[in-house]
Amino acid sequence: MKYKGYTVVLAIAALTLPFIAFAGHHYGGHGNMNMVWDMTALDKDSDGVLTFDEFISPNVEKWRSGFDMIDTNGDGQVGVDEWDEFTAVHGMKPVQ
Repeated sequence: MKYKGYTVVLAIAALTLPFIAFAGHHYGGHGNMNMVWDMTALDKDSDGVLTFDEFISPNVEKWRSGFDMIDTNGDGQVGVDEWDEFTAVHGMKPVQ
């Protein structure tokens, strides 16, 4: 059950943080100043509209790198032991 909880937290963070950064910048906050704001650069198929995948594509590589750092055995999944090691190294307290 703990593994599912960690997976849910990781998934929520991965999906939420880019939008928080976008909202912060849009409403006058600092936000993520490294985001690409040129729609034509994001619109990979040049159809004049952005899909969700096109919108998030500049950040996918960063998220993959972070996930791969936590996934120390390289199996494409983050186990409880890997998550606990990651949180301990970064000074975070695990959820009880």
